[in-house]
Amino acid sequence: MVIGQTTLLSTVEIEAGASFELLLSLAAASRAPRDDLAPALGQALERVGDSEGEAWLNLLGIPLDADARTADELLRAVDSLEPVELRRHLLGRYAWSWCTLAGIDDIEAAARGDGAASARLLAHPRYYGGHAAKSLSVLLALDPVETRERIADAIAAGSRSLLGAGVDDDIRAAESTAQSLLETRPAGTVIERLTSGYRYVPEPEAERVVLIPHLEAALPLVLAQHRASRLIAYRATPDRSSEDQLLALGRALADPKRVEILALVGRGTGTAADLIAATGLTRSTVHHHLAQLRDAGLIALEGNARAYTYISRREASAEAAALVAEVMGTEEE
Repeated sequence: MVIGQTTLLSTVEIEAGASFELLLSLAAASRAPRDDLAPALGQALERVGDSEGEAWLNLLGIPLDADARTADELLRAVDSLEPVELRRHLLGRYAWSWCTLAGIDDIEAAARGDGAASARLLAHPRYYGGHAAKSLSVLLALDPVETRERIADAIAAGSRSLLGAGVDDDIRAAESTAQSLLETRPAGTVIERLTSGYRYVPEPEAERVVLIPHLEAALPLVLAQHRASRLIAYRATPDRSSEDQLLALGRALADPKRVEILALVGRGTGTAADLIAATGLTRSTVHHHLAQLRDAGLIALEGNARAYTYISRREASAEAAALVAEVMGTEEE
């Protein structure tokens, strides 16, 4: 753990390790075709039954609580948890948004195996981001002991097939980069830079912000909660050359629908739901386009669990012009 700085945003810290990387990779693998996975991992994920991968993101608090940084430490932490406690993590008992939305009583009862409470959670239209049935139907039908066993089996299988060589070195390098930035720049600026355009708005529930660098390309930004912490897991990428930045800008503007979305955001259509309604595109497609525009530095995501809004970056046009001039060698002396 590295404490970066204490600001009006609250205490900002960095937590990094293969344990977080593994949970995020399991979330991404859960959404992938089973044929793309190692057979043992595919079978283990099938037994968990979460096709959206949301359950794994709700387990990010386990390595935080247990100070588990390696994959082996994560597996030992899961094995040592009381089965009901593991289900509390899965169901969001330690995430203030889920408790407010679905109710602590139902979450606690479902964690203990209450069928009626489980049914209410699965039917809730907004709980688990609207994916409760796809993510939890299999697990909630199990007793707590079997839930823990299936989760542990998937973690063990993922540890063998998802963590590539050199992952520890890459994560340590990302951690060092984040630490260096926090030592020299305001926390809000650092968060926006590391996350490629997320502007965090402080929440009264969050006593600290925990930055979690990872390498999973399928999940460039994950926003989660655990106890009194706002978790911001972001894909760590090396600094890009001017040419690469210009390529990202070009890719973002090469699609007519992305240009349409950029214009809508510029005119004040800022929520994902409004952009989906305005464009007629699917949720996943709109989020893909928004990620491309954010990666190019054209828009930013602003807010917290109460509301997230996409906004135009006023400085983007000047940055783009300066980038073109630099690549062309025509910038002013």
